[in-house]
Amino acid sequence: MPKNQENTCLCTIALASLVGGTAGALVSLLCAPKSGKTLRQDIQNKTDGILEQVQDNTFQRAEAIKKRSADLVDKGKKLKADIQLFIQDLKLKTPGYINITQSAPDETSP
Repeated sequence: MPKNQENTCLCTIALASLVGGTAGALVSLLCAPKSGKTLRQDIQNKTDGILEQVQDNTFQRAEAIKKRSADLVDKGKKLKADIQLFIQDLKLKTPGYINITQSAPDETSP
């Protein structure tokens, strides 16, 4: 395709887009069921409603995350206690285990 013909096609497409966009804007303005002020107010009301929904959802999700975090902390504490008990049981069952952390008995006591 020659260069001149390519430029003509691009110009035609650009012109058709411009005319189509202008015609669409004109038709939408002529057929709009509300005045500009009413339309702006409706958009503001819908935006406020959406914003309130987002805030409510965010608050609910934050509360759910806090609750899950607290549950996980509790489970972690319980797991720690269970592991400590398990280790103590193993120490008691291991033959020849000497607990060096306890103080030595007094040699002077009877």
